[in-house]
Amino acid sequence: MNTGTVKWFNIHHAYGYITPDEGGPEVAVYYDSVVGTEDRILHEGQRVEYNQTLQEFRPVAEQVRPI
Repeated sequence: MNTGTVKWFNIHHAYGYITPDEGGPEVAVYYDSVVGTEDRILHEGQRVEYNQTLQEFRPVAEQVRPI
């Protein structure tokens, strides 16, 4: 599992970005990948853990959980 900080998350468009702790490019996060919260909303500055995958040649977070 990777860890990072939510850079921003737009509830109206259902996606945002995570800044990884280990550096590297920002990781996209989508509403349907958020688990562990009833409303699936992430907040700017919130710490999260996630599994990183590649989709269409860009990093995407899966199974995102607040920590």
